[in-house]
Amino acid sequence: MKRKRFIKILIVVITMFMLLGLLILVGTSFLSSHPKDDLDTLLTLAVEETSDAYIIYAEEPVANLVFYPGGLVEAESYLYLADLLAQEGVNVWITKMPLNLAILNRFAFLDVYEDNDLPWFIAGHSLGGASATYVVDEHDDLLEGLILLAAYPPSSVDLSSKEKPVLSITASRDGVIDLEAFEDRKALLPSDTIYREIDGGNHAFFGYYGSQRGDNAASITVHEQHQETVSVIIAFIKDVIES
Repeated sequence: MKRKRFIKILIVVITMFMLLGLLILVGTSFLSSHPKDDLDTLLTLAVEETSDAYIIYAEEPVANLVFYPGGLVEAESYLYLADLLAQEGVNVWITKMPLNLAILNRFAFLDVYEDNDLPWFIAGHSLGGASATYVVDEHDDLLEGLILLAAYPPSSVDLSSKEKPVLSITASRDGVIDLEAFEDRKALLPSDTIYREIDGGNHAFFGYYGSQRGDNAASITVHEQHQETVSVIIAFIKDVIES
């Protein structure tokens, strides 16, 4: 009798976990932000897709960049940003994340990294940026620098003693980022971290997926924010390479 009861309880528990997993999968898919419909009209370079990432190669590359998407944002939403960066000489890998959450595969960088003659950088937007800091913390020997878009390290990651260049880009009308945490976590970044703010930009316009709940309306276009973001990133990368 006890054995039968145990088996019944075990079946119920397993069923509950399976249902919970299904709900998470369906719910996350429903909540995820998708790229805007006109994305394809903006891309000028070919996009390659693998099981791990979307890739855009520059014609005359000077650097490699692995990009972690924001939380619950599909990887394709950053193809416009990647295309603009590739036009300026940077090969870009936008990593695909399980359930569109970079924290579930925070070392995705290692899935695409290969030892070649070009310097490697890692970047991420929002929660993707927070996840990217883990790579710098544990594999800084593979990287030349870190780029954060509306992001900051989690409290468990202290990069303050790392001798790695860091660029932090925010937007003046970002309604999503926790500004108090952003200021507090500056202590976890190197003292020479470069901070830049996009005047009139918001949180969602670092990607190309439309509006985002809790965000403020931008006073510039998504195209303007992308162009300015790319300009700052390219200047940072070139400065690191040449130094």
